[in-house]
Amino acid sequence: MKQIWIVFALALFVLAGCSSNTATAKRPTDGEGLYKFSCLSCHGENLEGLAGPPVTNMKSKYSEEDLQKLLNDGAGMMPGGLLSEEETKTVTKWLLEK
Repeated sequence: MKQIWIVFALALFVLAGCSSNTATAKRPTDGEGLYKFSCLSCHGENLEGLAGPPVTNMKSKYSEEDLQKLLNDGAGMMPGGLLSEEETKTVTKWLLEK
């Protein structure tokens, strides 16, 4: 009986180590990583747009300040506040280079 408990405890320990939780996952700090972490599901891996519009050629559409405001406040179905102020600046600079 004691052996069963030991095996059970070890199995729980191993399973706990294998679980993935995005709430505790380390957030990236670079523009591309932050985009993939927070924006990719709606705007696509190649910025082509999916549920949200494409985000290519943003420099011709927005100033840096306007894009930061859009990311902070959201628009339409896009929620605001997904990124911190610093993350917003990082993603904005990255998007304007694309």
